[in-house]
Amino acid sequence: MDSQKLKNVPNILSVIRILLVPVFVVLLLSGHNVAATIVFLAAGLTDVLDGYIARKYNCISTLGKVLDPLADKLIQASAFICLWVMDYIPWWMPVIYLIKEILTIIGASIVFTKKKSVVMSNVFGKLATVLVFGAIAVILLFKEKISPLAIMIICIAVASYFVISLGAYFIREFITRRKEKKAETGPQEEETE
Repeated sequence: MDSQKLKNVPNILSVIRILLVPVFVVLLLSGHNVAATIVFLAAGLTDVLDGYIARKYNCISTLGKVLDPLADKLIQASAFICLWVMDYIPWWMPVIYLIKEILTIIGASIVFTKKKSVVMSNVFGKLATVLVFGAIAVILLFKEKISPLAIMIICIAVASYFVISLGAYFIREFITRRKEKKAETGPQEEETE
């Protein structure tokens, strides 16, 4: 398939995902959990598709690097906040999610200011997305059938992964920066000796 024809497809899919956010919120808050879950999983499918098309057909763009994570953050944050409002999950779950996202945005902004490049999603981010979509779908569909303890365990597992992945992300960035600094200052030090 011609990559030129597919050039804008990943960005269109990200926009569709953003447009699905209010649909999901209205369905969920009006008590249509199954319909809300279908919309939520459809949003997840557009995420998988846009990433696959962008990589396979080399349609990665700067706009796509911003739109894709923005769409993910909007649908996930909306889901966590709605589930908390509906008393499905504890208050600290959306708080931890929002703190993770704020710290990620700060980290990405620092990288952008220093390197003038948009940080692409990595394996930690992709796995976090899969966990969030899976956990939210399970809670939405089976809230009445699983115990509050099971929901608490799901929330603790997801929150723990957020903390671990965020730590790994910052450690990796720190190591990368150190290596880049050494590479930049190494030759100069040799010249002065």
